[in-house]
Amino acid sequence: MKANPILALTGVSLSLFSLLQAEVETSFSAGYTSDYVYRGGFIGNNLFDFGLEAAGSGELGGLGEVGMTAGVWYASFEGGNELDIYAEVSKEFEGFSLAGGITNYSYFGDGAAADDDIEPYVSVGTEMAGMSLGLAAYYDASSSYAYEFYWELSAGYEVDLGSTSLELTATYGYFDNDVDYVALSASLAIPVSDKITISPSVTTTFSDELDDETFGGVSVGFSF
Repeated sequence: MKANPILALTGVSLSLFSLLQAEVETSFSAGYTSDYVYRGGFIGNNLFDFGLEAAGSGELGGLGEVGMTAGVWYASFEGGNELDIYAEVSKEFEGFSLAGGITNYSYFGDGAAADDDIEPYVSVGTEMAGMSLGLAAYYDASSSYAYEFYWELSAGYEVDLGSTSLELTATYGYFDNDVDYVALSASLAIPVSDKITISPSVTTTFSDELDDETFGGVSVGFSF
């Protein structure tokens, strides 16, 4: 695991929060998923993960009000461990939003350690007919994968069930080495208090090049 990219990304995130001079909201999550499947590809069984994220908004020079999100995500699964550190800046416009960010992926644990992967991305999102729509493009700056660009199109719809809500999500992912997949997900948000939410979920993926997968899990989120 290389320290320099992680320290640099952490430093940039802290600097942006300082520039925004905004009130920061922090959240923590922990969960278990039967299989670790990422972008349609199976990685390992029995995924245990936790994450810590900070988000805020404020004035940033000539850009006006922007949003800032930064966080860390740790995963342990059969076959290894992963630590992701990410940061994103977003801007709301009339009818749509733009975002740009970067993620550093570190792998360690069982087997030989792999080099870090660094992945910048841009995304655009909007609301239409009660659905949230998004398009994102990711670039493999580390040349660690069999592809260079990854594109993702997503659509989400939330159903109010009174004290809980049901979120339905469809995702289409395309890699520029002609591999693609479709993922369909359903998750419940069950509030335990105004600070704690339990979210069970189930996902099915379909792909001609990758194995079809069905997996489920549950996570607990804390906000403070």
